[in-house]
Amino acid sequence: MPSLSNCRQRFVARLVLFACLSLLLSCTTGLAAQPKFTVEIVAPRDLEKLLQTNLDIVRWSKRDEVTPGQIEQLYKTAPEQIAELLATEGYFSPHVEAVLDRQKSPPAARFVVEPGEPARISTIDLRIIGEVTKDAAASDRLAQARAAFALKPGDVFRQKQWNDGKEAVVRSLARKVYAAARVSSSRVQIFPETHAAQIRLEVDSGPPVAFGPVTVNGLRHYDKSIVDRLNPIQPGQPFDEDELVKFQRRLLSTGYFASAIVAARPERSSPQRAPVALTLVEAPSQHIELGAGISTDRGPRGQVNYTDNNVFDRAWRFSSNLYADRLSQSVTGGLQFPRNESGWHYGLEGKFKNEDIQGQLTTAWSVTGAHTYTVEEYGSSQALQFLTERSALVGGTVDNRQALFLSQTWTWNGLDDFINPRRGYLASLQIGGASDALLSTRTFGRVDIRAAYLLPLGERWTLGLRAETGVVIADSREGIPSAYVFRTGGDNTIRGYAFESLGVSENGAIVGGRYLVVGSVELTRWINQQWGVAAFYDTGNAFDDWHQFDPVNGYGAGVRWRSPVGALSLDLAYGEEARSFRVHFSAGFAFR
Repeated sequence: MPSLSNCRQRFVARLVLFACLSLLLSCTTGLAAQPKFTVEIVAPRDLEKLLQTNLDIVRWSKRDEVTPGQIEQLYKTAPEQIAELLATEGYFSPHVEAVLDRQKSPPAARFVVEPGEPARISTIDLRIIGEVTKDAAASDRLAQARAAFALKPGDVFRQKQWNDGKEAVVRSLARKVYAAARVSSSRVQIFPETHAAQIRLEVDSGPPVAFGPVTVNGLRHYDKSIVDRLNPIQPGQPFDEDELVKFQRRLLSTGYFASAIVAARPERSSPQRAPVALTLVEAPSQHIELGAGISTDRGPRGQVNYTDNNVFDRAWRFSSNLYADRLSQSVTGGLQFPRNESGWHYGLEGKFKNEDIQGQLTTAWSVTGAHTYTVEEYGSSQALQFLTERSALVGGTVDNRQALFLSQTWTWNGLDDFINPRRGYLASLQIGGASDALLSTRTFGRVDIRAAYLLPLGERWTLGLRAETGVVIADSREGIPSAYVFRTGGDNTIRGYAFESLGVSENGAIVGGRYLVVGSVELTRWINQQWGVAAFYDTGNAFDDWHQFDPVNGYGAGVRWRSPVGALSLDLAYGEEARSFRVHFSAGFAFR
């Protein structure tokens, strides 16, 4: 049996051998990674980056297999390539000093670049020809196309901006009616001695184009009628890219499809017609989603969703949701039916909800049936909801209420973008009521009006206005479920106050009142396309009697981010009545 000392000696010997091999390997790797030659570029910083990124000699300097002959060839062609690259940025008279030190190890190439004066645009001759000149709205269409060309006299001529400008003019015409628009001729004449560039561009609108028939590919489990009822396009309708985008958005919003590509191109044989080709990939009909998040109003939250989009193979959508946060817990299940020929669809929903907000604990059950019509700009819904509720206040008062509530809701959407709007409006109006003769503990009516408006003030500023007013028509709020009266305060209403902390004080709790008035003014200064800073002033309250109306104020500042998934806001607000600061976080532009 070997001794313990021998084992230790063998272990140490193996360890030393391993270290030596590792060191040898690292040295070999270092030698292999050493460049065959180096390249130094001396130029203004923005141009240096352009040259470092695009020059062949720079890219080849990082390769192991380059030969001395190839190095010589790369060195000889580099000045010409530098001149070509600088020309794309408007420099047509550069001076390049090139040196290759072959005595160094590795060899070193050095290029000193003096770009000279850039060429500036002296004249622009932009011509638009074709059928658009005979259009009833020719003056507007031509003005829009010319405005799309961003280059102006005095600008430095750059190839990318020139290409973008040509594309923008064509796109301005092609988006609506003139889908076959194209550049018929273009020319740039450079005068190096005067550093001037003369531009000539001619764009042909082509003939007016109308949509052709729609073909659908990819349907396996769903009937074509589902697609037809979502289609806003009719054969013979003037071509409009917005209609294609609208069609695609509607298809994806159903949940039936994982992918929807809607394309229309003029036919070669008949350029005045653009058939619509729809390519679909169906989504799995059943799926489970898990979600988690946090908000300054409700704290941490979690939810589980289960959806089946094709119940009984009839495209009926069953959805269920289990939700919990710091203030509420709910279980929801619903069934939604496909749109009919007129665009309406029916839905049923059952819900259990438990809430503990501002000293009021409510447990409610509800069943709702709705008849809904929704398109991008407008929505209308009639709903009948039976809700029964048990309410307990911290002061000991316990009350049972119920209502069979019939309502009509209208919504209007005039925003210029659904994800990150820059201008436009949102508005909604709901009217409804219940009668004690029909499964309700009290007769009452209810009206709720909301509006929000975005107005750009120049390129950097945006003014946001928001208002909501609500009225419950009844002699008293007693017997009316809390879902139909009003509380306010929080991230999306009056900032500077806790969630729904503004209302009517009763037995140590804050409960809903019969009236609501809320208004907000917000001014945002955009630092760039994505980030901005805002100042805001919110005011209003929820109350039970007009003689008791005492508006409270909240004001502060925050940060805005136009993220890929929508607008995000982070605010620090001071509530005058609360005499404290609160942080608020919200997502999206709605009624806040």
